[in-house]
Amino acid sequence: MGLHTELEVFEYLTKNLKCTNRTFDFFVDWSKIFQNVKNIEVELNILNYLIGKANIKEEFMNLLKRYPEISSIIPILVAVRDKNLEILTNFKTPDWEYKNYSFKKKEKYSSEEINDIVEFCERIGLLHLFENKKIKNLVDYCIGLEVGIGTNGRKNRGGKIMEDIIEWHISNLCKNLKLEYMAQATKSKIYKTWKLELPVDKSSRQYDFAILNNNGRMILIETNFFSGGGSKLKSVAGEFQSLDKFLKTYRIVDKFIWITDGTGWETAKSPLQEAFINNDYIINTKMIYDGVLEEIIKL
Repeated sequence: MGLHTELEVFEYLTKNLKCTNRTFDFFVDWSKIFQNVKNIEVELNILNYLIGKANIKEEFMNLLKRYPEISSIIPILVAVRDKNLEILTNFKTPDWEYKNYSFKKKEKYSSEEINDIVEFCERIGLLHLFENKKIKNLVDYCIGLEVGIGTNGRKNRGGKIMEDIIEWHISNLCKNLKLEYMAQATKSKIYKTWKLELPVDKSSRQYDFAILNNNGRMILIETNFFSGGGSKLKSVAGEFQSLDKFLKTYRIVDKFIWITDGTGWETAKSPLQEAFINNDYIINTKMIYDGVLEEIIKL
């Protein structure tokens, strides 16, 4: 790479950050969406009966008496997965007044419970949509709804994509170097497979990758990608700086490598540089292609 000083390496790292790691899989998890809809398809088709009905409240009450299971999917129709909803009904008194609406699946509902379910659907506008045919088919409607709800998972999908990218490299490197590796390495998995005690700074710690080198010691790797900036980046840099310091106290850990990328770091160069100075190994994806990861593993 022709770099001679720590500052030159850091500048190389920050000047070669990727703008995004979005692949086609980032946008929509279709298999999950269709599975979620399939799980409630029968109930949705029962509710389709209400579309275009004139006496909508009475029809809905009768439907709930005959098919009480349909109540459990009402929250999903407004993009909520909770089965108990606490609704503020009066804020004009010092002690705000609330009403609880339950949509837990039951074999039979009382008249009062049915009235509450109908009231909820009327107040949020669902019955109006049914009555006036604003929705043509609830199955199709829910597919669209699930796509919208699924956008909340893009952050997790972005992280998974980064892990998949790095695993492709690690898998090839370990194959060439004849080393074993493990993805999503936990304390129990490491002990079960390699009979080694994995040091963890918190009980929930799971390393993205662990490599067993020829000396019977572990190389631990964490990965992430930040296309956008924000205050979180400072805490992330601090966390991995602390983790590196923690792992250095354990002989079983040969190296800790933090692979991070994304132009989000352009907004947080100072905390990243502080971690870079204190940690032994912080690299980006460009540096993997430059052969840096292989050289670190071979050290």
